[in-house]
Amino acid sequence: ASIEFIVVGVAIILPLIYIAITVLTLNAAQFASHQAAREGARAFVTSASILSGNQRAIIAANQAFADYGLNESDPAIAITCDHISCLTPGGSVSVEVTTQVPLPFVPRWGSSELVTMPITAQATLLVDQYREAGAP
Repeated sequence: ASIEFIVVGVAIILPLIYIAITVLTLNAAQFASHQAAREGARAFVTSASILSGNQRAIIAANQAFADYGLNESDPAIAITCDHISCLTPGGSVSVEVTTQVPLPFVPRWGSSELVTMPITAQATLLVDQYREAGAP
């Protein structure tokens, strides 16, 4: 009876462990994407120029992924504005972060690459309305 218990226990426990690992990996990627979008938007709206804002947003997004242990992910960051000049006082800036998260231990059919799931997060912040109007 103990052999059957061990075999059935392993047959039940191993899939549960895999499901837990997969869910936690996807959850960490979702949290990292939301934090990356939020911090990227904050970094952009507080920057002195659009060029430095883009650089700061990318650095902030990459740091958010590193905080969650997702250093190997390469997030795509899209920044959109509601005005022609992104840093117009009172304007809004949206940052969308998209990444592909590999599912653990699930290779693509006929390949050694892992199956990936797309994760997308978006954040919108307002540029300070008391910001210097002449800022580039």
